[in-house]
Amino acid sequence: MNQPIAANTGSGDFPKNAPVRGWCLAASLAVAVLIAAPGASRGQAAGDPGGFMATLGNQVIQLIGNRQQPAAQRKQQFAQLVNQSFDVDGIARFVLGRYWRTASDSERQQFKQVFDTYMIDVYWGHFNQYTGQRFVVTTKRPVGEGTTLVTSQIIQPSGQQPVNVVWRVSSHNGKYQITDVSIEGVSELVTYRQEFASAISQNGGNVATLINQLRQKDQQIGGQS
Repeated sequence: MNQPIAANTGSGDFPKNAPVRGWCLAASLAVAVLIAAPGASRGQAAGDPGGFMATLGNQVIQLIGNRQQPAAQRKQQFAQLVNQSFDVDGIARFVLGRYWRTASDSERQQFKQVFDTYMIDVYWGHFNQYTGQRFVVTTKRPVGEGTTLVTSQIIQPSGQQPVNVVWRVSSHNGKYQITDVSIEGVSELVTYRQEFASAISQNGGNVATLINQLRQKDQQIGGQS
């Protein structure tokens, strides 16, 4: 899961090791939010960002434990949790960057759909690799109206160095959503944005090419999940 992003080949193709490193890690290990240190997330009210993360963790933990449920059904429920918990629309606009403004309405809609499906399949593949890591919420820090940075660590069962993860949680009309995840100080959205901009620019600013590349990549990933 911690593979580096592949170097650009210069061919204009979407990178084979697209920047799934941190997002996969964060999404798949968010399952352990309730296994936090005493006084971290368990003691928080459901109405604050920590409580939001705890609730999300509880729901996903239930999916992990229910191995008798068909995989396809569990994947569908997992997709619902991701779409409810992440600001998918806002993330799609951000990662497409300046090309969002030049894309047609049809391209925007197609990109949002294929990017969402792509992310679900990526998350799901790593979700099933959960091996007992612990998720410890350490601090919460408001950074603006309606936005909180929830700092956490992923504790490795092997005794390796913990992974530092910061979740940007925003509130819109009383609803909390994750708008970014930073792994060891690196924003995953910024990484996606850079990779996508590179792929589009190498194809003459053609957003449709990126959409097709993402769709092909998702077909490969989806077939393995």
